[in-house]
Amino acid sequence: MTPDRTAFRRPTPAMRPVLPASANPLKVLLASLFFAGVLLASGAGPLAAQDAPPFPTEPPPPLAERPIAFPPYEETTLANGLRVVALPYGTQPVMSARLYLPGGNSADPRGREGLAELTATVLTRGTENRSAEEISEAIEGVGGSLSASAGSDFVTLSVTTLADDAERGFELLGDVVLRATFPPQEIELARTQFLSGLQAQQGQPQAIARRHLAEALYGREHPYGIDATPASVRELTRDEVIAFRDRVVRPEGGLLLVAGALSLDEAQALAERHLGEWEGRGVPLAAHPSPPEVTSTRIRLVHRPGSVQSVIATGRTTTTPDDPALVSLQVLNHLFGGGPDSRLNRILREERGWTYGAFSELSRPPGTGSLRVVTEVRTEVTDSALAEILQQKERLRSEPVPAAELEAAHGFLAGSFPLRLETPSQVAGQLAGNLLLGLPIEELTRFPERIRAVDGDAVAAVAREHVDAGRSAVVVVGDARQILDGLEAIAPVDLVDIEGDPIDRAELAPQPPTRWDPSRLEPEVRRYEVFVQDQPMGTAEYRLEREGNVWRSTQTVVSPAGAQETVLYFSATDFAPLGIEQEAPAGPGQNIQVQLAVEDGQLRGTVALPAALGGSREVDEALEAGVLLPGMDEYALQVADLSEGARLRIPYMDLVQGTTTHLEARVTGREEVRVAAGTFDAWRVELTGGQVPMVLHLRADSPHILVRQEYQGQPVRFELTSHSTP
Repeated sequence: MTPDRTAFRRPTPAMRPVLPASANPLKVLLASLFFAGVLLASGAGPLAAQDAPPFPTEPPPPLAERPIAFPPYEETTLANGLRVVALPYGTQPVMSARLYLPGGNSADPRGREGLAELTATVLTRGTENRSAEEISEAIEGVGGSLSASAGSDFVTLSVTTLADDAERGFELLGDVVLRATFPPQEIELARTQFLSGLQAQQGQPQAIARRHLAEALYGREHPYGIDATPASVRELTRDEVIAFRDRVVRPEGGLLLVAGALSLDEAQALAERHLGEWEGRGVPLAAHPSPPEVTSTRIRLVHRPGSVQSVIATGRTTTTPDDPALVSLQVLNHLFGGGPDSRLNRILREERGWTYGAFSELSRPPGTGSLRVVTEVRTEVTDSALAEILQQKERLRSEPVPAAELEAAHGFLAGSFPLRLETPSQVAGQLAGNLLLGLPIEELTRFPERIRAVDGDAVAAVAREHVDAGRSAVVVVGDARQILDGLEAIAPVDLVDIEGDPIDRAELAPQPPTRWDPSRLEPEVRRYEVFVQDQPMGTAEYRLEREGNVWRSTQTVVSPAGAQETVLYFSATDFAPLGIEQEAPAGPGQNIQVQLAVEDGQLRGTVALPAALGGSREVDEALEAGVLLPGMDEYALQVADLSEGARLRIPYMDLVQGTTTHLEARVTGREEVRVAAGTFDAWRVELTGGQVPMVLHLRADSPHILVRQEYQGQPVRFELTSHSTP
């Protein structure tokens, strides 16, 4: 998701704090001394500590609970069907207007996922009257913000200004709503940012787990179970963006909620002036299909080679937002994993030390919601942690909740609710949620009372309906080679890759060393440009030369962080590693230095690392047959037999960890790639198992030289600028 354009106003002289004349340093010092003297004279200082009453051992009793005084709001409907709600609230001279339109990501046509989000992103990036820069300058000029986003079921536009500048805020809101032009260059910029975000998610285990769990809970036929993919985003056209805007951005069915220092009359006048000519009937929220029923617990194990931790995500769908049982589910969620004092966090974190945190979350969308658990644990306790989570589900169903635990949940949920109503923005958000879902305002004003009315029987009833260890969707993201056996002892396991494609278990079995054919290599010089956030930030040169029966590879990368050079030696007859020399920056004043050689199957030499990475060590150990040295994996791919769907396993020595690691290379397609060196027919290869997952584009013709390299989760890429023979 691309970031919203948010502006902040620079302080003007009138806004800067002025130090009062009485607050000069001498007066402050004298006042401090005087105050200290008063304390001592009154016996309140350290000298009188022996006379002070004993420190209380019990906390003071809580104050009496006060009723929620939800601020009154007024509403009207414009002639074009737009519902306008005014919520005068707060003491600050600020105005916030949010426009909610039915038709978020769930309105994306099948196969065009990401359309709503792309449309919303570009909505504020150019109109018939202003360019994207002029819109930004106009809202920045009044210290405000203007943004648009797409959620699961609504597109939301938001503008915030000082109350005195509300006219400008509404003017800009009306301009983007009525006259957005979707400039092609802005669409392409937003698409690039969108794709970068999706690429980053591919390197984030929790994002992978959440995506797979959504699909497991809702299925591929339900919009909540489908997410945008790089393929769907790449194919979206400007015509589709404009058509989506024309279908969704309509006044009838929309809600404009104005909070802050504006009355209903003022909000209505501004809306009529700047949105009155807007016409059209919007798209009502679609009726989603029922999620598939989970009849038994199955584990979807997403194989992520080399992971040192596992992400566990499990859950079930619950109910619709108008179900009275939801208040009982809120209490159950808090008991289960909804806070730091919950059972999951207490047991998995504090008692077992398996995780930094384990929490559950209860969603309440217009359609069917869900109760989910997500946690990240050490690889070796993956099966134990999952078994504990399932056991805690069963406890909620079969054991009565202790009175003290229930009372603590009541106190937290009811007592913290007023903290969610402190600012106009918070109050507006609570009110908008109820209005959009068609729920009575009494759900907010009577929230503490309704929470305290939930007893142990009500919690047990919703637990039996919505929490079942024997009928749960479970997703685990981790290294299947290390955790598969333990998980299969808990429930049946479906083994898949990050994209969800099935993996044959035979691929996890130990494989004989791959024989790489070095005769396919050719002497070469390749040069690359290094981009960070699409800006050129460095260069790289890869030089491969043959010296008798030895290939010598010199790899040099120059960036603002410094220069890194790696020299590799390997056999030109059987690809056996012979040695490596490396020097690379590792931070201010710190370097990595490696001097290793292979002699009679033994790896000998020195690895000098900063103390944070383990310090320096002497190496003298057997190098397992077939294990490569760092950097040789690229040449292994150059000589490999690549084809659609091919999978390769490349063992190499991780010099930082001092252990053998396996890279997993998967050919996921064939694409035309254009870089400075030309246009190439290239294989797209996903490489996992290293410190950072990567996407490589390798020339289809052998040897498969690297054309482009992208780091998933990081805005860094290498692009080929030239290729020649030395």
